[in-house]
Amino acid sequence: MNRSKVLNEFFVLSKHERLPSKKKILDTAKKALFCLLSEASSYREKIPGADIPGGLLDFRALDGKDGAIPTIIVPDIHARPDFIYNILNLDLKEIAPVFAGWDGAKGAKVIDALEEKKIRVICVGDILHAEGRAKERWLKAYKAFEGGVYDSAFMREEMREGLAALMAVMQAKFLWPENFHCLKGNHENITNERGEGNFPFRKFAYEGRMVLEFMRLLYGEEILRAVYEFEKALPLCACAGNFFASHAEPLDFYGRDELVCALLDEGTVYGLTWTANDEARVGSVDKILTALCKPPKGVEARAIGGHRPVPENYLLRQGGLYVQIHNPELQNVALVMPDKTFDPKNDIVSVEIEK
Repeated sequence: MNRSKVLNEFFVLSKHERLPSKKKILDTAKKALFCLLSEASSYREKIPGADIPGGLLDFRALDGKDGAIPTIIVPDIHARPDFIYNILNLDLKEIAPVFAGWDGAKGAKVIDALEEKKIRVICVGDILHAEGRAKERWLKAYKAFEGGVYDSAFMREEMREGLAALMAVMQAKFLWPENFHCLKGNHENITNERGEGNFPFRKFAYEGRMVLEFMRLLYGEEILRAVYEFEKALPLCACAGNFFASHAEPLDFYGRDELVCALLDEGTVYGLTWTANDEARVGSVDKILTALCKPPKGVEARAIGGHRPVPENYLLRQGGLYVQIHNPELQNVALVMPDKTFDPKNDIVSVEIEK
């Protein structure tokens, strides 16, 4: 890897100055899809009888064999390509004591640790759709949309951000396929479909349909299909010795076999991507952590996710076992060390570069 060149590519995406070309999206989506479909069974078991990768990333056996590594859990991206760049550019020695004495072959940033397989990054999804920060833009784009203009200046600005974020995630996936992962969120629905756990999305406008019509008009069905297939191949959740991660708070208890097969069950897809606050069954997280996690002695497991915004750095649910970390105004990530209990007061860090 040419470190400077790769980091500069993500920097260019972070500026989202222009829409990506059809060829670039298609090539990147195909590469990322290939990585998703060929994930090692050592951490992503195939669905029995279907011969496709399952919904669960299970790093317990991998960590037991090669030694557990730190994990960065990234909340909802929502059309912020600079979020991905800032994570890759983050100085590890400033945030993780385990890296204080680490002298990587090429440096001590997250991008270097990914290259050397010394860290894992897990995004919990929701790549597209700027939300509250772009409310006025959505309203202006919707006014144009109602008038039959699907590619207004407002919509183009939205899609420059959203597609740059999508390109950044897909590119990171094929550059570091074993160590960079993205889970499916409720916004991973480029065709705005209803079914298989998906629902058409609207909040400030008809965001789901507006993105769909923009993609059809400017990029066509082949590109739309490539992104759709990438989304469909994303896993739904991940676990290691001391954490479980999903986009939303788990609606109910799901055993390991259910999670492996979850992509074929719309109820489980919904239960890991759409759960509203106070909708989940009490005790669901406790049961999942007990079934899936085997933390070291003296360490407790925690579930971490995004989906519903939090007012500051985090909110605790399920008796403190589930930690919500998505503040759309901040670029916070959760740093999970394998040998300690995740502490949201100290282990949530900002990656945003001061302006």
